[in-house]
Amino acid sequence: EKIEDLLAELDSYIGLGVVKEEVHNLINMVQVYKLRQQHDLPTTDMSLHMVFTGNPGTGKTTVCKIFGSLLHEAGALSKGHVVICDRGTFIGTLWGDEERAMKQVVEMAQGGVLMIDEAYLLNGKNENDPGKIIVQLLMNLLADESQRDIAVVLCGYKEPMNELLETNPGLLSRFPNRFEFADFSVDELLEITSRRIEEYSYRFTVKAWQKYTDMIAFAFSARDTETWGNARFIANQLERIYIQHATRCVKQPPKNHNDLLLITPEDIVPIE
Repeated sequence: EKIEDLLAELDSYIGLGVVKEEVHNLINMVQVYKLRQQHDLPTTDMSLHMVFTGNPGTGKTTVCKIFGSLLHEAGALSKGHVVICDRGTFIGTLWGDEERAMKQVVEMAQGGVLMIDEAYLLNGKNENDPGKIIVQLLMNLLADESQRDIAVVLCGYKEPMNELLETNPGLLSRFPNRFEFADFSVDELLEITSRRIEEYSYRFTVKAWQKYTDMIAFAFSARDTETWGNARFIANQLERIYIQHATRCVKQPPKNHNDLLLITPEDIVPIE
């Protein structure tokens, strides 16, 4: 895909205003960096390693995947694929498992993006926590001049990720690109809902939509700002609605094709 097509896809996503702008800026920098190399001009040091902070369901994985493709098309990565892992990927039961796992994962991610989800879990409180070994192995990877065809993305909640970076100055200096994924607004959550139900040809009745919007607005106002699920929360609520809708349709068979597509107020189950 062309860079402009990938950026257009990114821009079509709901919300993520600041993140979109930062991605555009970084891709512009990569393109000019490669252009200067082609003209034998001096280039500044540029890191592709990033930190994505934000609550679940804010689009971190989605953006990471399209970012890998963008870096590939811009000439910064040879492949652009994304390998997703977490603490459990690296930590085994035998001595040396961490180093073997890191080596295998890095080999898989060569030419693309290595995304470590919930990376703050590597910041174990215990001095002998194996997560600290993983962090050191990661530091060795980032310091290896032969490992330039890879971008590492650390993902997780904002505060725990800040703690991880602050306790390790080496990590802080090697991850200069910080993207903060904000929670979606109520209007954005409703837009996500509209796009998702359209994929399956569902439609809300007027009263059902009003009941749903009131429910989402209340849930948003009462949310735990540190763990709110965003788009995942919407996906879970829609799943409950689809189940309730199916149950109703079995008990009261739809009269026609149109009725089969309609979501009514009784299909919307209150949030526990």
